[in-house]
Amino acid sequence: MKRFREKYQQHKEKLWMIAGVLAVSMIVLPYFLLGEGSYVQVHDQIDGEILNYIYRAKYLFRGEVIPEFMNGMSKAAMVPPAPLGVIFYALLPPFWAFVAMQWMVVLAGFLGMRGLCKYLGCREEVASLTAILFAAIPFYPTYGLTALGQPLLILCYLRMLKGEKRLLSLLGIVFFAGFSSLTLNGFVWVALGAALAVGLFVRREGRKPALRGCVAWAALVATYLLTNLELLGSLLGEHFITHRREMVLRPTERMGAKIWELLFRGGAYHPVYSAGILALTIGTLLCVAVWRRHGRTDAGIKSLLMGILGILGAILGCVLLAALWNSSAIVKLRMTMGGIVTYFQADRISWVLPTLWMLMFACVGELLYRIHGANQAPAQHIVRVGLCGLWGMVFLLEGAFVFRDSTFNKNIRLLLLPDYQQVTWESIYMEDVFREIDEEIGADKERVSVVSLGIYPSVALYNGYTCADGYSNNYKLEYKHTFRRIMAKELEKQEEVRSYFDDWGNRLYLVSAEYGFNGMIPKGQGVRFAALSYNIDAMREMNIGYLFAAAPIVNAEDMGIFPVREEAFSSESSYYEVWVYRIP
Repeated sequence: MKRFREKYQQHKEKLWMIAGVLAVSMIVLPYFLLGEGSYVQVHDQIDGEILNYIYRAKYLFRGEVIPEFMNGMSKAAMVPPAPLGVIFYALLPPFWAFVAMQWMVVLAGFLGMRGLCKYLGCREEVASLTAILFAAIPFYPTYGLTALGQPLLILCYLRMLKGEKRLLSLLGIVFFAGFSSLTLNGFVWVALGAALAVGLFVRREGRKPALRGCVAWAALVATYLLTNLELLGSLLGEHFITHRREMVLRPTERMGAKIWELLFRGGAYHPVYSAGILALTIGTLLCVAVWRRHGRTDAGIKSLLMGILGILGAILGCVLLAALWNSSAIVKLRMTMGGIVTYFQADRISWVLPTLWMLMFACVGELLYRIHGANQAPAQHIVRVGLCGLWGMVFLLEGAFVFRDSTFNKNIRLLLLPDYQQVTWESIYMEDVFREIDEEIGADKERVSVVSLGIYPSVALYNGYTCADGYSNNYKLEYKHTFRRIMAKELEKQEEVRSYFDDWGNRLYLVSAEYGFNGMIPKGQGVRFAALSYNIDAMREMNIGYLFAAAPIVNAEDMGIFPVREEAFSSESSYYEVWVYRIP
């Protein structure tokens, strides 16, 4: 046993590194086994962001518009969240580009968090376990390093300030900025980097650290500027009037519930089940307070305590800022100011929370280890062992929640359970079905546009059709008004549907009063679209030649559109059945 411990101590860094890389790589393993039969989140991935990567890769360094998107919309309407992620889609087929990018993201999440925890003084076991849990958070991979890359950015910043591995750290900062979103969370780090640089000069910490801080900040800003030129040009220029100009903000009605959700749930894109971590932290701090009355507290334990309290304060600050940004008073002020302030989403500072929670979790674990070694009184030993066991239990609890909501869980079920049903890449994009539609439509595919009803427009776009509709958070306001003419009467039937389109408008979808903006109406549900009120002349003016519907349209011929054939296009594996209507 003694020899085993010696060998372990000698090689534990390599062992934990290998174990961690293998553990997080397991997240993407099912994709290699299932292929396009894998489960992939639909929301904000299959229905939109993946297409941004595909078409930006297709027209990389070519032209100013995407011809297939919204009848030929500016590239500023299809800005992918992680701009350099386009490289994957330029080199690989879309599905495998998605898998490769997710693999890169989880590896960067693990390595960044492990490196940061160790840099802050945590031992190998605590750092690696925390990093594995962090990398497993079911964050949307199409957003790149926006959430999981933050520990890597912090680590590179700290090393730059101390003059350690400067070139490597600078490359790490550029890597983070290129593979993350400026508008989702990057602005937070730009602001913090600027504040840090100013603070170093004001406090006169030394000329070299201040200059290195400025260089790190400049690298971050320059990378964001270079990778977001079209987006920034559209927001700041006058030639592109974005549809966001007409956005109407809705304040948070239950502020207490919102704060509670942010504090204990995180968010839809980055769920962290933080109740266990918070309880563990408070319990540990109370035990340390009691223990300090009977023992000696060294400098390392004091610094950990200060770090934990600082992280806890940062968490509360982020939660309050994110909640207050959408309070009635702030929303009223934003609407009054107008312009970019109206739709600027400062509440996305909440994307920092997963990193902060996991850092605090690691610091608590390290604190428990150090207390265990500081005083070996038998009576206190039991308490300390119990607290370390509690840390392990919280780790397992967090892991169980993460596994429950992860794509890995659903894909493992698809692999092991023959009767398990789930939405998959191939069932949504339905390439086999659209090959059949292509044969029926023929040459018309090249000369006219299409719209979809009850089916995400991304499906037709993925299969190479020119779409008049689509999902975008930054397209031309004039185009929104033009498209609205098609369904103006239909919108007036349902106030909730009308306000959703007029006041927000990111989903430029063909709607029905009965089913609203639902883009996932599955086959076999007996759905029928009745009494639709569409302006067919407006469709013709937009060069729309076909309508793809997820269910039969009862009054199609009354509107002047006609089915291509009497039955729907479908297959055994397809999620939808597609009823195709020709607009003469």
